[in-house]
Amino acid sequence: MMLNEKNDCIESIVKTLERTSAWRRSLTARWPDDPRNARAAAWLDELAAGIVDLTDAQWEDLKPYYSWASEVWRNGLNQSTKQVGFYHRSGDLAFFIEALVHNLSPLSSVAA
Repeated sequence: MMLNEKNDCIESIVKTLERTSAWRRSLTARWPDDPRNARAAAWLDELAAGIVDLTDAQWEDLKPYYSWASEVWRNGLNQSTKQVGFYHRSGDLAFFIEALVHNLSPLSSVAA
């Protein structure tokens, strides 16, 4: 059961990363002189490929927030993926997971 939930979480993250990457690529046509969208799309693709390496410790950090039916989860994940390449200038998986946990935490939503 626990492994299935972790795998479902990974799948949820992959789908959102891929969707956001496609959206960023569509923006490159709109703003061809801004290299951030193409760079963000590449980082999002790298994260989508690398999320299969989600460690048990990272899963433990995400587990309290993950639910496939959770609006909080979807909103936090969407916010986190949209920040890649703009607010967060790193394609590092560990950094992304930290940012995701931060965006999911109740203190983050109070401060926003």
